[in-house]
Amino acid sequence: MLTVDNLTVAFGPTVAVRGVSLHAEAGAVTGVLGANGAGKTSTLLGIHNQAPRRGGRITLAGVDVTGHDTGALVAAGIALCPQNRRLFPNMSIEDNLLLGAYGHPRKVRRARLARAYDRFGWLRDRGAEAAGRLSGGQQQAVAIARALMSEPKLVLLDEPSSGLSPVAVDEVAAILADIAHDGTAVVLVEQNVRLVRHLCDTAYVLAHGKVAASGPVTALLRDSAVSDAYLGTVH
Repeated sequence: MLTVDNLTVAFGPTVAVRGVSLHAEAGAVTGVLGANGAGKTSTLLGIHNQAPRRGGRITLAGVDVTGHDTGALVAAGIALCPQNRRLFPNMSIEDNLLLGAYGHPRKVRRARLARAYDRFGWLRDRGAEAAGRLSGGQQQAVAIARALMSEPKLVLLDEPSSGLSPVAVDEVAAILADIAHDGTAVVLVEQNVRLVRHLCDTAYVLAHGKVAASGPVTALLRDSAVSDAYLGTVH
């Protein structure tokens, strides 16, 4: 579903991503791992054209979308669920969700909202509440639901477990597994090794803006050099 070839992202003189290449399959969760500052978030932002690219090629379902701006990428089928959720806390849950289908006719937005309520049933009776009143796990569910409002082929998620309780992390994991089961490709940036082990078949480990290792998650986590240097000890 997604092919990234030789992506380079730089903020002025600082090069954050140095020739990263990766693939993500439909119906699967692909992990992007690494220590803080490894270039994980910048890779997602580069794919979604929210960070300055210096080079590289982005292909979605066989179509070159490298030159597309962020709005066109969303329309093509790439949604981003950003780090720290970035909901509008004083707006209602429903209005936050509707922003995920911004620009579509009202009939389309309402139909997608109905599907979001079908998937996240507890939201239906709380749509009028301010999003800022929700727990961290509930806010993350709303952020994911908002990303799905664009009906994407690919969802990019940046550390969705950050700051959540173990119970909330399990709930997020169930949501992501359900999304992949429906055939959507998921790219997951995450430092929670337990979550990665549970969800991902394959992963890429970044270090200093480059791909340091890639392959099946089970093999990566058994590699002491990878786990110690980039993930912390997980044996």
